[in-house]
Amino acid sequence: MHPILMMLLLACVHATHVLAQPTGTPLREMAVTFDDLPLVPGRSTSIDEHERVTAALLDAITRHRVPAIGFVNESKLDAGGRVDPRRVALLRQWTRAGLELGNHTYSHVDLHRVSAEEFRRNVLRGEPVTRALLAESGGKPRFFRHPMLHTGRDTAIQRGIQRFLAENGYRVAPVTIDNYDYIFARAYDRAIAAADTSLERRIREEYLGYMTRILTYYEEQSITLLGRAIPHVLLLHANTLNAHTFDALATAYEARGYRFVSLDHALQDPAYDLPDRYVGAAGITWLHRWALTQGRRGAVFAGEPEVPAWIERAAAAR
Repeated sequence: MHPILMMLLLACVHATHVLAQPTGTPLREMAVTFDDLPLVPGRSTSIDEHERVTAALLDAITRHRVPAIGFVNESKLDAGGRVDPRRVALLRQWTRAGLELGNHTYSHVDLHRVSAEEFRRNVLRGEPVTRALLAESGGKPRFFRHPMLHTGRDTAIQRGIQRFLAENGYRVAPVTIDNYDYIFARAYDRAIAAADTSLERRIREEYLGYMTRILTYYEEQSITLLGRAIPHVLLLHANTLNAHTFDALATAYEARGYRFVSLDHALQDPAYDLPDRYVGAAGITWLHRWALTQGRRGAVFAGEPEVPAWIERAAAAR
C-alpha cells in the first residue's frame, strides 16, 4: 500500500478507537518487555541475590498487573557445565506469576558479528528450558527479541532470519520505546557495591526523570511519524535498578494515562504491520525503522534525551 494511503488508514482506525472509548478511560496503552532474563548479573553473581532481585521485580510487576514478557538467554542458566535448577526456578517465578517468556538467543549473540547459520543455531539452542516451562501451563514460545535490536546488515540476511523465525513459530518483538537503562543500572550496581546510599538514591531519582523524558520523546515521535498515538512497546532489562524502581515507574506512567497491555494485544494495532526495510549497523526502534523505510531523514530523529554525564562517569567508575 502507498505510504500516504497507509497513513490515512491508520488515522481512521485511530479516530474510530478514540470515539469508542468510554469517558474517563485511558487512551494510552503500553506493553512492557524485559530483556536478558533471568537477570543481568550486575554487582553480584550470587544465586541468593538473584532470587531476591527477581522476587522484588516480579512483586512490582504483579502489583501493577502488568502482563509483561521476559526474553531469556538460557546460557545464564548454566552453572559448572549443567543447567542449574535454582536458576531455572528464577524463570519459573515469571511463569507462575502468569507472565510470558520469549527467546533472546542462547548467549545474547549479535547477528551483526556472526554468520546467519551460527545465529540460527543460537536461537534454537536458546529455547529448550523456556519451552518446557511454558508447556507446564499449556503455552509455548511465541516471541523473539533480537539482541541489541540488530536485525541484519543486509536485506538477504534480514529476510532470511525473519523466515527462519516464522518457520519456528516466532514473531519478532518490536520496540518503540528504547532507552539506556543499562547504563543507569551499571552506575547503580557500583553505588550499591560501594554502600553509597546517597548516590543510590540520586541515581534512582535521575533514572525516573530520564524515563519520563524518554516517554515524552517517543510519544512525540509517534505523533510526528504516524500522526497518532499507538500502543507502545517498552524495552527494559531485568536488573537490580528496575527491581527497585519499576513500582515508581509504573505509577508515573499510569498517572500519565497509560494502561498496561500484553505484547500480543499491542501488536494488533495496524502500525505494527507497516513495512520495516531498515538494514544497517544500528539497533533502532521500530518507529525509526518505519520512518527510514518511508524515506524520512534528519531532524525528525532529533531530541532524544541523553544520559547525564555524571551517570556515565558513575557507570564507568572502578
